Amino acid sequence: MAIPWVYRAFFLYIEPFATLVGAFYAWFQPSYYLQLTDASSAPGILGLPLATQIALRQLGNLYMCFAFNEAVVLRVTDDLRVWRFLLLGLLIADFGHLFSCYPLGLRIYYDVMNWNAIDAGNIGFVYCGLLTRISFFSGLGFAKPALAKPKHSKAKKPKAIKAPSTPAPAAVDESPIDTPTETPRTRKRRSKPKQPAT
Repeated sequence: MAIPWVYRAFFLYIEPFATLVGAFYAWFQPSYYLQLTDASSAPGILGLPLATQIALRQLGNLYMCFAFNEAVVLRVTDDLRVWRFLLLGLLIADFGHLFSCYPLGLRIYYDVMNWNAIDAGNIGFVYCGLLTRISFFSGLGFAKPALAKPKHSKAKKPKAIKAPSTPAPAAVDESPIDTPTETPRTRKRRSKPKQPAT
């Protein structure tokens, strides 16, 4: 079954690109990444602790793996089972990602007007991915299968034409016919021509 173009556009291009942007900031702009995540708890002028740098690079690495799986693995197959299993993993990750922002308070989930760039990515864009995956799993946009599958009619075997039955010939009685026994006298009489009467 063909994957609708909306899902192809989002899962093969839009989301992988956005994820690579997050990977770039986690790897190469870690201080800015933390500042946007929560300015009040971000490290100051002393710089990032070594453990934080390592954790952010690992996060960036996971983002790259995420982007690769979507952009490359899904691109090489139309097998719905592969798409479903991979997107199921990402759907679970969506909920985990949203829950990871819970320490920022409930307002982070709905206070759109106060979102900064990373909030838009961590919350808003994840909402888009979550809804797109749910739409995919619900079959939205896919061609509807026929309600009833046509039954495959079995080829009927041609009926054998029976020859008209003919009545069986009457049994011939082959028993010997009783005939009078011939004697030399009767044989002679039969072969002798009759003489005209005078």
